[in-house]
Amino acid sequence: MESNRALQTDTYADERRTSPRRPCRVRATVEPDGGTTLSATTVDIGRDGMALLLSRPLPDGTPCRIVFSIFCGGGVQRLELQARAVKSVFVPAHVRVGFAFTGVPPAAGAVLAEFVGYGKR
Repeated sequence: MESNRALQTDTYADERRTSPRRPCRVRATVEPDGGTTLSATTVDIGRDGMALLLSRPLPDGTPCRIVFSIFCGGGVQRLELQARAVKSVFVPAHVRVGFAFTGVPPAAGAVLAEFVGYGKR
């Protein structure tokens, strides 16, 4: 087995999530540092990270800016968060890329907590 596991094929291998995620399908953009902006669709969102479907994998550790909107707190909330890619998995027609958020501002953290908790705090 290779020591570099940047591109996984088993979706359950090496679970890294530290908090629950809520399934969610919305459009997003991913802007890798020094790279081209990619269109994406969210798979799930949590307080500490999210998974997105992209057209290509991103190397583990790639810093990115992710922009997406969710309905929370009685309205649409637009979030722009810094994240790093932690895992790419090939799935039919896409690549599922997991991201860990880095430096979430308190207001965005409150929106994510409410969204994941379905309005409960």
